[in-house]
Parts: sequence; C-alpha cells; structure tokens
Amino acid sequence: MLKRSFICILLLVLLCTVTFAAGAEEEEQFHLELVVTATKIPQEITEAPGMVYTIDQEDIEANQNKTVADLLTDEGFTISTYGGEANQATVRLDSSSAEQTLIMVDGIPLHGGTMGIIDLSYFPVTGTEKIEVVKGPLSALYGANALGGVVNIIPNLTGKPGLGFTLSGGSYLSGRTGLTLIRENWGIAMGGSTTDGHRAHSATTGHYLAVQYNPLDTPDGLLKIYGSYRTKSAQIPTNLFWPSYGNQDDQNFIFNLTGKKEFDHSSLEAKLSYQTWDNFYETLDENLIVTEQDRHLTSRLGTDLTYRLERGTHRFLAGLDFNYDTTDSTATGFHRRRGIGLYLQDLWDLNDYLLLHSGVRWDRIGDFQPALSPRLGLTWFINDQFNLGVNYGTAFRIPTMNDMYGKWGGNPDLKPEQGKKVELTTSWQKGALTFSANVFRSLLRDGIVWADPDGDGTFLPENVEKLKTAGFSLRSAYNWGPIITGLNYTYLDQRGWDPLNAGFTRDLNFFGQHQVNLKVQAKWGRFRIKTRGQVVAARRDERFLDSTMPDYFLLSTALDYQLDEHCTLNLALENLTDTKYEIQYGYPMPGRCFRLNLKIRY
Repeated sequence: MLKRSFICILLLVLLCTVTFAAGAEEEEQFHLELVVTATKIPQEITEAPGMVYTIDQEDIEANQNKTVADLLTDEGFTISTYGGEANQATVRLDSSSAEQTLIMVDGIPLHGGTMGIIDLSYFPVTGTEKIEVVKGPLSALYGANALGGVVNIIPNLTGKPGLGFTLSGGSYLSGRTGLTLIRENWGIAMGGSTTDGHRAHSATTGHYLAVQYNPLDTPDGLLKIYGSYRTKSAQIPTNLFWPSYGNQDDQNFIFNLTGKKEFDHSSLEAKLSYQTWDNFYETLDENLIVTEQDRHLTSRLGTDLTYRLERGTHRFLAGLDFNYDTTDSTATGFHRRRGIGLYLQDLWDLNDYLLLHSGVRWDRIGDFQPALSPRLGLTWFINDQFNLGVNYGTAFRIPTMNDMYGKWGGNPDLKPEQGKKVELTTSWQKGALTFSANVFRSLLRDGIVWADPDGDGTFLPENVEKLKTAGFSLRSAYNWGPIITGLNYTYLDQRGWDPLNAGFTRDLNFFGQHQVNLKVQAKWGRFRIKTRGQVVAARRDERFLDSTMPDYFLLSTALDYQLDEHCTLNLALENLTDTKYEIQYGYPMPGRCFRLNLKIRY
C-alpha cells in the first residue's frame, strides 16, 4: 500500500511539473541531440522513429568510475542481475530477455557466446562518448536478436588533448582505477577494478585496455581503428536452490576498423570487425571442491557496407553485412555459423509536417529459413516542439548454441523466435522541458523455453511459448537552472499463453509491472549533489509462478566537490535505506554501501 501511494505521489509530481513548466520562465534550454542508432542516419532525437534514449558525454564524464550496467540502472532501465559485481548484468527492454536485446559497440553487434548474452558489468564507461538505447523491434536494420531493441555503446578516445585519472574505493574492500590519454587523432584508456563482494565467495577483479587511432579524420572522410581488451575473474556465490559455488574467467577482445567517405549528396561507410570471447567456468561443491569444468571459445568476423543517398525529399539507405561465427565449447561442441543480411531503408519527408520511414531486411543465417523483417512508421511534426508517431515492426531471434547443442539437452530442430510490435509515441520539447511517452503492444511466437513435458526431470528447449506484452512509459526532465529534475514511469504487463485456459493468463511480470525513477541534480558553487529514487512494484517469482516477490524502494545520492579546475572529489552512497531486496529470487542484493572517488582532468 505504501509503495502504491508513493507511485501515485510521483505521478502527481510529474503532472505538476509538466503543468508548471509550460508557463515557467525558460532559464536554460535543452539542446537537440543527434542520434544515429535508430536509422543509421544522423538525425535529431525528436525526428528518430520509436523511443530513443541517450546517455551523453556529460553524464558519462561525471561517472567515470561506473560500468555501462551501472549507468543504465541509473537511467531507470531494467537490469537483471544476481547481485554484486561477481554476477552478470544484462539489460531487458520492455520485458524482452537478454538474448532478445542486441548490444553493439560503435554500431557493430557483439557476439553473445554460447548463451547469446552480453555481460555489461565489465564494460567500463571510460573512453565512451555516448550510449544510445533504442527500443525495438529493430531486425529491419540489425538482423537477428533485436526484438527488444538495441544498446549502442559509442566509444571515442580522440579530440581535444587531455589526460584523465580516476581512483575510487569503498565498501566490501572495493576499488577502481582508470587512466585516459586523449590526443587529436589517437587515444588510450586503461584501468581495473577489485572487490571482495557483499557475499561469501563473491570476490571479483577486472582489467581493461582500449586504444583508438584515426589515420584520417576530415569532413569528407574518416578512417578509424578501435580495439579493446577486457577481463573479468569472479567467484560466483551460492543460492537457495543450487547449493554450489563457481569460478568464472572471461576475456573479451574487440577490433573494429571503420572507413567512411562523404560525397555531395551521399556517403559510403564500411566496417570490419573481429571479436573473441574466452569463457571458463568451474563448478564447486559446498566444500569448494571442483566438480565440473567448461570452457567456451567463440569468435566472430563481421563486415558491414552501407550506402546512403539523399535525393529530393528522400534519404535512402542500403546495406549488406556478413558474419562468420565459430564456437568451440566443451558444453556444445565445435560449430560454425554464417549469416548474411541485406537491408533497405527510406526516410521520406512527405511535407513539412509528415515523415514516413520504411525499411525491410532479408537475412539468411546458418541452416535456418531466410527471415524477412519489415518496418514502417509515420511521424507527425505538429510544431517545432511537439510530434506524434506510430510505428510497426517485426524481429526474430536465432536459437543459441546452448539451445541447440547444450550437453544437458539441446534441440537442433528449434526455429527462430518471431516477434512483432506496434507503438504510439510522442515527444514534446519546449525551452527547459522535455517530455516523451509511448504506448505499445507486442506479440512473440515460437518462443524458446526449457520445458519438462514428460515430468521426468529432463528439461529440453522447445518452440512452445507465446507471449503478449502491453505497456507504456513516460519520461520527463526539467532544467530549472541550478536544479535539474527527471521523472520516469514504466508500466509493463507480460502474459504467457496457457493452453489449458486457451488464453494469455500466465503472469510473467518477473521484474515488476510498475517502475518509477526520480532524479534530482543541484549545483551550488563547487558543490553538486545528485539523488535518485526508484520504486519497483508488482513482481512475480520467476521460479514459482504462483508466488510474488516484495516491492522495493531504493534511494541513492552522490556529492561532488570541485577542489579546483582539474580535480573533483565525489562521495557516492547507494541504497541509503539499507533495503533488503532481491532482483532474482534467492540472490540478495547489496545493502547500504559507499564509494569515495577522486577524478583528475588536465
């Protein structure tokens, strides 16, 4: 009851903020951002189809001690984690699973290994210029595994010459350090982290190195070389259902080569990428004795060629990409998979007020049947500040190697998951106020689930799931001058098909039907304070569908003090109320904790 009342109060604050801001004096304007992920064409965020969210360089610069998972959590996105830095952190967009959400680095999709999952807990934000999140479906542009949407991590280590250093320490004997060296056409970022963890057997260490070199960077041409290497070594704690421990080691290497040539009314861009992921996992019993070991080596060689043409009121895009994946795993065996995709897109300005965007992509991956993914939408620019849009699209997910060939039981006859979605969007930006909202409905068929149809304890993956998801989200921000406030609310209702009742009656809202996020940032002289509150309510237990999980309220704050123009001291306090909560049942999250950070910039 308390949580529901709190949600109502925050929604009332949202309405009051919008009403007051409409007539308030405009002290400071929000600038119109350029985004690229939604269409692969640079455009203002208010013009991009669908719901697009960004974490800009200012926010990233202020949180150099955090990971990508941390920043997405701060922005109110649902992050699935089993608690602490030892366990993986994955993002879920509009209730889509981690396997259905595509993670990219500079527009290049990352290989999710045998499980199809990217762990964002060991992706530091150091060396990152921007993060763009676009809710799906986006298979019309990016092919497989973009049902929920995409998260595009955009790195940049070039620009105004500078040197940066961060050092932090805090609860659970945790510490992080980072160093960046930026020059006009090259740069380096490196660092590491360590923690004893908030639970027994949950110590974690990690390291990273990223380099970038731009041999050519002119208004009509670009040649960029980017490479990164990340490691993570983690002790995996036990849980209430599986009384065993684990040790996991990950090594991830990414190499991207990008070339772009601008012409009068067109451009040609080519990308070549190579990725490897070395994952080692050993299972330990309650006495910490090794009982099982597995190693998974995966790699991807990928290319993407894109041609863009502007002619009259049309902005055309045509592209071809190719991926060659290999997997060598003690759990799934050795496999190769090739994929090729062809895509077309058109942004058509029907007049000064209407923009029609359309696209289609054809994919052939491995031995699966070819997939055709269309996308269509219309945006109405009512005036310079207000627009409305309607969008429709389809997407698909390819079964993972573990789904098809896992040693505990795989099914090589699985079909790709198929999804479609329709949504209505709106955005309003006037002076210091920004406001956006969307209402959507999506349907998934041929969903892959691990089921035990015979009741003998043998679980095998099958294409039996049908899901229906409906929801809406509201996001607002207002810049009062010395104070900036933001309020987000998301409602999701995911239902699974029950053949016994012949209807979508299974409640699958494992991460909460209601989520409210409130952010306040204020600055006085050399001090800056940032506070964030989050409410998550109406959750089902993912393991026992007939039970619920408690609602929870989290509060955090951070205080910055600028010692001089080069040095900033920061104190961050997480979970101030020391709330006892779990995102996944049986895995307690950290209680109240702190971190002291020092940031130096020259």
